[in-house]
Amino acid sequence: MEQIAPRSLKWAYALTVLAAILPVGLTSSGWVALTIGAGPLQAIPVVGPLAFLVLGLYRIYLVVRVPGTLDSRRAMGVARVCRVIGVFGLYFGAVIGVLNLSSRPLLRLLISRPTESGAELYVAGVFLALLGGVGLLAIVLFEFSRLQAFEQHAREFAP
Repeated sequence: MEQIAPRSLKWAYALTVLAAILPVGLTSSGWVALTIGAGPLQAIPVVGPLAFLVLGLYRIYLVVRVPGTLDSRRAMGVARVCRVIGVFGLYFGAVIGVLNLSSRPLLRLLISRPTESGAELYVAGVFLALLGGVGLLAIVLFEFSRLQAFEQHAREFAP
């Protein structure tokens, strides 16, 4: 492998996947979910989210326990651009995930006199939910770049 994933990337990847599969914090609010709309996996009431949860937890397990899981060959061209954007997005997604987990106590600490309706929590939850989509896109771009790098390498040595 030419590109060995650093430990920080593994943590960012795991946090981003965890934030994507577990609706916690402000994004788990019913009003935020109604505003953002149902995701594609919520069309099937139980099976879709459960499969997403199990696959996400399994992927986190692989990243944490199996060395070299996120390593890849050196990418060229579009795959290299996707990798750079994906890695940046993974770190951004991890920060958004941690912010989402700590959002309620953080907002209560920052806002001295909240409104009766809790509109500030709602607005923060909507923004965190929208920004959380960056993490999912980052995972797709990162994994796409890895796939392209392996395919480029296979084409070079194909008979």
